[in-house]
Parts: sequence; C-alpha cells; structure tokens
Amino acid sequence: MAALTLDALLRNLKKAAPDPVYLLHGDEDVLKDEAVRALLDAAVDPAARDFNLDSRFAADLDAEAFHALVNTPPMLAERRAVVLRGVDQLGKRKSKLRDELVRYLDAPNPTTVLVLVTGAGEEPDADLARRATPVALPALEPERVPRWVSHHAAKLALTLAPDAVELLVSAVGNDLSALARELEKLASL
Repeated sequence: MAALTLDALLRNLKKAAPDPVYLLHGDEDVLKDEAVRALLDAAVDPAARDFNLDSRFAADLDAEAFHALVNTPPMLAERRAVVLRGVDQLGKRKSKLRDELVRYLDAPNPTTVLVLVTGAGEEPDADLARRATPVALPALEPERVPRWVSHHAAKLALTLAPDAVELLVSAVGNDLSALARELEKLASL
C-alpha cells in the first residue's frame, strides 16, 4: 500500500474509523506529533483517555509487556490506543518483541488502535509497512511552510497577518520545531 500523506490521513479520519495499525515515518517529527494527535482524537474519547491511552518507547518494552498493552480491553469506551515510539530501534534482527509485533500485525485487536512511530531519518521497516497503514511525513516544501505556520498559529489562538508569517519564516527558517516554539512564545504573551 502506498503511504498516506498527513492531508490524506486527516481526510480519511473524517470519513471513517481509524485503521487498526498505523506506521508514521519521515523526517518531520512535528508532523508526526500532529498525526498522533489526530489519530488519538479519532480513536479515543478525550474523557476516557486516561484509561485508554498508553504511550511507550520500543526500547522499554519486552514481548510480554507489548502483548499486554495491545490486548488490554478498553475501559468504558469503544477503543483504546497504544503509541509505540522508536520502532526503528527494533531493526530487522530477530528479537522476541519484534516477533510479537509482527504476529500482532497479522491479526490486530479490533478494539486497539496501534500507532507505530519511527525516528527522524529512519527508513520504515518493510515488513511493518506492509502490515500497517503507512503515513509518510517528510519535511514540508518551503512554499507550504507559511501555510503551516498560519494553521499552527490558529490552533494556538493567534492571528498573524501574512506579512508577519513571512517575517517569522524568514527569521527562523523552515524548521517546524523552531517555528512551533516561536509561536508558543507568542501565544504565551
């Protein structure tokens, strides 16, 4: 399956329930965080999120802990979500956790949405990408950055004139992490 873009993912989540497993990969960690938030908003009711959301790093899990996370039934909700970061650290080598992950991907729990997140600059594992819904999140093209700044500013309840957006991008550059930090500073004022 061809990888979705962030825009395609957001459109799909408006139309239908989330797929059982997503693999987020690419160089832009800020966009990965946005995709995770969108998936969580679609999968788990915010009122029940404390009970139905687990976020872990792959390096901190063993096969048994992973099995328990993804097979725990949701509490007072239709679904639960598990975010597993650093799946690129599993590599292609044989490990009990990787074997358990692949076994799970062949028959995912219908009440759990599993979000696998790779590190920036890491290629997605082909086996995992084949068994999940891949979402490619590369760095934005420079001409799309001002639109992202305006969108992110609006989420922070900021209204920026187009000239202010251009000035901010020219001063900070196209690094979305740095731009997000600067917008958060403005929002705090």
